[in-house]
Amino acid sequence: MRRDPPGDMSINKHILPLLATRYSTAYLFSFVHSSQPVYKDSMRHPLLLLLLLIHLYPLHAAPITLNTWYPGVSLSKSTGFSTAVQVKKNTFYQFYVMQDGFDVELILTNSTSDTLAYMDTDNGTFGHEIINYLPNKDAVITFHINGLSGDYNPDNGTVGFYIKAFTKTEKSRYDSLQTSLIAENKQHILTADIDHFWSAFDKLAYCKNYYDSLTVFQNEYLDAATNGLQAFMKVRALYAPEYLKILKQEHDFYAGVRNNTYLTKTSSPLIEAVFDSLEVIYPHFKPFQVCFAIGAMRTGGTTTDQFILIGTELTTTGNVDRIPQRIKSIVAHESIHTQQKYVLKQGAIACNQLDECLDEGIANFIAEIITGTTNYGETDTYGYAHEAELWQQFKQTLCAPNADNWLYNGDSPAISRQIWAILSAIELQKPITNKQKTNNWPLLN
Repeated sequence: MRRDPPGDMSINKHILPLLATRYSTAYLFSFVHSSQPVYKDSMRHPLLLLLLLIHLYPLHAAPITLNTWYPGVSLSKSTGFSTAVQVKKNTFYQFYVMQDGFDVELILTNSTSDTLAYMDTDNGTFGHEIINYLPNKDAVITFHINGLSGDYNPDNGTVGFYIKAFTKTEKSRYDSLQTSLIAENKQHILTADIDHFWSAFDKLAYCKNYYDSLTVFQNEYLDAATNGLQAFMKVRALYAPEYLKILKQEHDFYAGVRNNTYLTKTSSPLIEAVFDSLEVIYPHFKPFQVCFAIGAMRTGGTTTDQFILIGTELTTTGNVDRIPQRIKSIVAHESIHTQQKYVLKQGAIACNQLDECLDEGIANFIAEIITGTTNYGETDTYGYAHEAELWQQFKQTLCAPNADNWLYNGDSPAISRQIWAILSAIELQKPITNKQKTNNWPLLN
């Protein structure tokens, strides 16, 4: 929900000392000789006078340092933050705010309080908000960060932010990446995000501080996202701070899988073969765009209404000889999800745990039918060996609100990741496996 820039702004710890120079002595004494008793009383209490001035004249002119990361800025629904920014004509600026449990809107205003730019995406209380701004004249503008008033938003919270002024070289690089996306986004298989990720990865080695690392990764990878990666970022909440954390912890893993990720660039024949086979099973099948991107080690693949999104760092692990088959299998699996419907019929009973597990199990099963293999050999082995006991456990929570205890639960030693997704299709597999011999379902050898 948008609000006008508030008149009562919080005092940030980084800029409070600057307030002392905000007003001249003569201006201060204009309050002293006012007929308002409160101002006369404030002369006997200098601190009260300062607080009154802060309240009446918020931080519209208090400068900050550009190209600096400011963490832990405290906000509330009623008290926002604003700061004056001197901008120069034709210099490109990026106003970046990272929300961490508190939803905000960003506003740029000019000297007459007209709105120059506004941003509030639908990412809720977590994730970044960004305004990119190119002024057409030198000016002093005001940058506002306001907490939003919805019931979903806590009463107060903190954000981090930076305001970056791009050099000419950085702006040229930014423009070049944006231009390259025009052609890339028209492709059926998107792989440019792989190159952008490794460019950011390499440049991180030369960063001197957190701000450098954050802006390098943001500008080289996430700002240069294909339409597919943009969708991936939204559905899996992928943002630069998490990447920096995981890259620090798992640097060797990423470095080790790097060469394998480039194999996706020659994957077009594999994917086209998967789509051809699916068209035999589903006559009305329409292939989605496939995007290979680098995630944060928590998503192998997912879908939207336009894309099949592959977490390449997970899909291309292991024996290099098996990677082509792994690519086929996960694209086939996710393609099945694009055909599944998620709307309950009128009068149907919601049984989420069973429904989610069947969705995953059927996708695994049909993917195995058309590719001739599976990416879940270990979980298959465990599942068949423990089928009876797993059925008993599963039935105890058959219609639970979600399937968190059965799907993607890699931390559980008893129930491996997607184990029930495999088992949920067991009863389907037996009859369909026999039928497919006579129905000529295509196998990709």
